[in-house]
Amino acid sequence: DINTSISPWDREDHDEHFEVKSTAVGWQNFFYSSHKMLKPFETLCDCSRLGDNNARENRFFYEPHNNNRLTFLLKFGRIPFRSSWDVSYINEHSDSLVNDPQNVDIAQTLNWTEVIDKFVCKIIPRPTFFVFNSGLWADDELVEVDVQTKIVQSLSNCNIISVYKTTTIPMIDEPKNHNRDEMCQLADICYNVSWTGLVTPDKHADNVHFTPPIYSMLNIHLLSMLASGEVLAVNS
Repeated sequence: DINTSISPWDREDHDEHFEVKSTAVGWQNFFYSSHKMLKPFETLCDCSRLGDNNARENRFFYEPHNNNRLTFLLKFGRIPFRSSWDVSYINEHSDSLVNDPQNVDIAQTLNWTEVIDKFVCKIIPRPTFFVFNSGLWADDELVEVDVQTKIVQSLSNCNIISVYKTTTIPMIDEPKNHNRDEMCQLADICYNVSWTGLVTPDKHADNVHFTPPIYSMLNIHLLSMLASGEVLAVNS
């Protein structure tokens, strides 16, 4: 069950960003609160955090006035992508939140290329862009050139524009954080966020996370880039 009484979004003194506790209950309250905040535009939230190996955060948005659709899919390192629903359910249903993660069967566990071939390419309507990033994992499938090539080829095969986002730079940076940046040479578009290395400590929430204004800048920059005529011409 979800204890909505401690949800940060429901408190009168809430600030501009969510507090996420490092427990399953804390995460589930975050999912409940953010889903509530994003209604009616978030139609589905397949969300649970019971350790990295069982994590799911697959969120689906639809804003009908401007016909905008956005899907967020979570995949950690070499851990397979997990979904409670197959893509046919997602195409047919709306307004559902997984509240009790212990009572949910996993319909699909997929690697990087399977996520694209068996999930992303089958979403109706098919996405225009696929924006992806490896995050700050010491080791994942994206270090493998064969996997990099297959990702871009799979997206091309179903006429989706590949957009690789480089990893935001922590306050204390390490070379391993950038060992997938060669994806910029393979993807249709590279969203280079190396400027985040210049963000001052007062705009960091911790070593690897920023305060809301920085995330707003990143989002606006990305959306502006994707809306440009030059980008939309990539697959024309």
